[in-house]
This record gives sequence, C-alpha cells and structure tokens, in this order.
Amino acid sequence: MDRDAFYKRTMHTPDDPERAQLRAALRDVSKLLLPLHRSLIDAARDDYAFGYGPVEGPGHLLRLLNEDPFFAWLKPMTSLIVDIDELVRADFETAAVDDIRTRLDRLFGPNVDPEFSERYVPILQRDVDVAAGHAAVRKALPRLKM
Repeated sequence: MDRDAFYKRTMHTPDDPERAQLRAALRDVSKLLLPLHRSLIDAARDDYAFGYGPVEGPGHLLRLLNEDPFFAWLKPMTSLIVDIDELVRADFETAAVDDIRTRLDRLFGPNVDPEFSERYVPILQRDVDVAAGHAAVRKALPRLKM
C-alpha cells in the first residue's frame, strides 16, 4: 500500500465545525453502542445456553458469534460499530453519515429490520441494561442529522 493511500484511509484533515459535530456525534453513538452490544451478546449467550447447552468460555463464545446462525442477528450491529469507528478516523463525506444513520434506523428506529427486531425486542423488553442502552442510543441519534 502506498503512503498516500494509507494516510487517506487512516487520517483526516482538520474538520470544519459541522463535520466536527458529526464526528463527535459518531464517536458518542459508538460509545453507546458498545455496552448495548455487550448486553445483547450476554443475553443471547444465556438464551443459547438455555436452549442448546453451556457456552464453554470466551473462545467458544467468539466461535459461536462468528459461525452459529443463532447469533447471526447480531452481525449487522457488530459491523455497524466497526464501520462507525473506521469512519471517525478518516475524512468522510456526509453521504457516509447518511448511510450510518440509515443503518441505525434499521436497528433502532421506526424502519427496523424484521429479522433483527424478532430477536431484539424480546431481549429489550426483559433486560434493563438493554433497555437503558437502547434509550441512550435513541437519544443520541438526532445529533447525526445535519
């Protein structure tokens, strides 16, 4: 990889005030998504253990998260967190923020993905940590609008 391509992907030029606000909002959303994601993984792990058998440690859980269809519904959220974190490290166009906002809407907004919702809503209704995390993410979403 040449040096210019590396810097373009990993560095960003100084932000104007509008982009600085969006970058800060993206960072905040990412920080809120992480504990929510962790709570969802914990709840899904417990559901898996109840229905299929115990999860034998972190390595087994990681393998299940990557390979088992039971956990596939979490992948859109996992990739969203990664994409947000990559976006805030580099120059970005507002279209990229629009894409993130659309993806967040598909997970937590009025246009929710039915496959995600089918697994998410029951956990949301029974787990206080998930409910609190959900509320915090929803509260932060308006900051991503320009």
